[in-house]
Amino acid sequence: MVAHPGQTIAIFGLTVLLASSCATPGYPVIEERSPIFSPRPATYAVKAGDTLYSIGWRFSLDVQGLARANGLRPPYTIYPGQSLRLVVQLQPNRRPAPASKATHPTLSWRWPTNSRVVRDYGRGNKGIDFAVATGAAVGASATGEVVYAGNGLGGYQHLVIIKHDTRYLSAYSFNQPMMVREGQQIEAGQTLTEIGGRGRSAQALHFEIRSNGEPVSPRSLLP
Repeated sequence: MVAHPGQTIAIFGLTVLLASSCATPGYPVIEERSPIFSPRPATYAVKAGDTLYSIGWRFSLDVQGLARANGLRPPYTIYPGQSLRLVVQLQPNRRPAPASKATHPTLSWRWPTNSRVVRDYGRGNKGIDFAVATGAAVGASATGEVVYAGNGLGGYQHLVIIKHDTRYLSAYSFNQPMMVREGQQIEAGQTLTEIGGRGRSAQALHFEIRSNGEPVSPRSLLP
């Protein structure tokens, strides 16, 4: 967490644009707008609003490895201007393994929405994009703790990152006011936002799951 509460600047590698007036009604336009971080810098200067989790998410790094590389202990307090090393090595027993529904028997995963999928995982997309109807709710995919809740960049204004255990994180990006806060304990299915009407038949939701910092196909874990 950052030592300056109230300032929230999300660092999120993928944003999604809402449907434009010329798009087919009910089908949001999904556009890749990932920032270019190639090659990954060796160090990163912390900005106001950053958390260790948002930095790890931005650079696809395992948070525990990022903490070890910088001598940080929970609750991972960082400060604007602080320089963090981004050279992270996983411990042998924490190397990523292929995700499967049986990978973590203590977590019970669920879909964040019953809305239709408009863009699936792969081909440059690190998650799944949904067209969520007005009045529908977006829920947490599993129990955990909100480790980031702030304003994103580009098309989406709000980003929620949930830590489920030492391995898994999930993220939800949308254009609606969030209904949770950092540090809050979340139950599976608990509402993160409700989609309000803005003259469109659907709004877009971008959803990701990461294992040890690496994006995985949500379908490999979701029922």
